Amino acid sequence: MNFPFNEIAFNGNYNAALAVNLIIFAFILLAVPSFLVFLISLVKPKIKEKSCLYLYAFSSAVFIIVGAVGLISEGISSGREFLEAKVTTNLLMEWQSSGLLVLIVGAGAVCGLTVAITFRYFFVKKVGEVHKHHDFHGHDDHILNIKEIDNPKAAWLVIFLILSHRTIDGFIWGGTISELSQQGGTINLGLVIAFNVHIFVEVLIVYYRQVQNGEKRWKAVLNNFYTLLAIIPIMFIGAYVHKYLNFIGWFLPLTNVAGGVIVTFVGVIELVPEFLHHRDLKTKEWYLLIIVFAIGIVLSIVLLTFHEHGGHEETHQIQEQALNNLLVHY
Repeated sequence: MNFPFNEIAFNGNYNAALAVNLIIFAFILLAVPSFLVFLISLVKPKIKEKSCLYLYAFSSAVFIIVGAVGLISEGISSGREFLEAKVTTNLLMEWQSSGLLVLIVGAGAVCGLTVAITFRYFFVKKVGEVHKHHDFHGHDDHILNIKEIDNPKAAWLVIFLILSHRTIDGFIWGGTISELSQQGGTINLGLVIAFNVHIFVEVLIVYYRQVQNGEKRWKAVLNNFYTLLAIIPIMFIGAYVHKYLNFIGWFLPLTNVAGGVIVTFVGVIELVPEFLHHRDLKTKEWYLLIIVFAIGIVLSIVLLTFHEHGGHEETHQIQEQALNNLLVHY
């Protein structure tokens, strides 16, 4: 459907349209997940341990698919489009384009893994001894399953790693709002739903993790609100610099890949062990766990089919104009 607040609605004033859209989406981002978590804190403030396992199974599936199939795939696709435009204008040979794509994607993957692994290493190192009996667990301090942790502070590792990609969330969402604010921009309802489902899964984990660690309900809800609030300034920055970053070309694909790697890392390394290492489940419960995991995969893939960006045509025109200016200059 047509987005009601593009620059045409403001007599061609793109900045005015962008400001209004940012305020609207910031309100949606803060209000919807916060209200849902508030309701959960009243209706079902705590859940059983096995219910947490199903939540982790579903969440890990969502994170893995959104990261690997969504963000990483988007980074590769947009990077290829940028480089193919250079091949079309004879600025690059095809073999150079392929090599640069590998470089961009590889650099994004390395950046994402560096952030996730470095953060994890120093967090575990600061927490200190996390196991009392290493022989029983069979691994050292830097390979841990939260259910085995004797130091409750280390349980915050999952929360912080989940929130570590909030910068990427805000940056990418700001860029999407920037495109929607341009002339001819459109809003994709599926994209909005997918984003909110992704955020909602995160706030559920953050809320229940805190409550399980003895945090008061109202404080857990408030902490969730603060983590959402942290996205807003990044979203504003991402929106206002988006047009300029389009001229760089390689930066946004690299950012998408880095964000996707972080999300995938959290899904595999932090969330999968939460339910995979549980040894007390009956056969029926294991199959139910697998079904919940499968539902997360299917739902994420379906939502990603709606993941389209408004304003792509104008984005390509901007990049093409930049390339033409280079050709004229040289």
